[in-house]
Amino acid sequence: MSAKDHSQLWMVPFADLMSCLVILFLSLYVFSFNMKKSDYEIAIANLQKELGVKNADKKIAELEATKQVENDLKKQIDEGSLGMEITTSRIKLTFSSPILFDSGSARLKDSAKEVLDPVAVSLLKMNNMVIVEGHTDSARMLGHKFASNRELSIMRAFSVISYLLKKGVQPARISAFGYGEFRPAAQNDTEANRFKNRRIEMIIMRQSEGNL
Repeated sequence: MSAKDHSQLWMVPFADLMSCLVILFLSLYVFSFNMKKSDYEIAIANLQKELGVKNADKKIAELEATKQVENDLKKQIDEGSLGMEITTSRIKLTFSSPILFDSGSARLKDSAKEVLDPVAVSLLKMNNMVIVEGHTDSARMLGHKFASNRELSIMRAFSVISYLLKKGVQPARISAFGYGEFRPAAQNDTEANRFKNRRIEMIIMRQSEGNL
């Protein structure tokens, strides 16, 4: 009686492994639709940690800090005074200029503190780099002390930075840019669109995996 051929037995556990992986990825695919982006990323990072992926702990810490930003600013986001966009590389906060400044002014309103204070609290919990960008509409300024919309936009960005520094955010973490009307969020053809263009954007850079 000839000996049995065992050369293909490895295919049985391999097929089981492939089935498990398919189920896992299908589950993750479903979770990606039912979970917020930050929750989904944390779940993936925790899985990487369990699998022994290098520097997973640091990635989890950064993701949890991102999640904390969402929680800290939920009230402002729900009220519509703050817009928030999260991608794999950054967190972008958008403030409409009328919430922070009077027309043609780079001096923060007293009411701006209500919006910026929770932002400062969130930044103090992180070490990420921050970029503050000033933007305006294309309307010409008449009778104001600024020579151009670009000058107004950069001075507004500086005002936001100065306030954050007073709250304890480290100067080395923050930089400012003023783009005036040259990076519009919408066409400057209606008052509603011009309102969208008058804004301050704060970009919190998320750490890439290569830096974790």
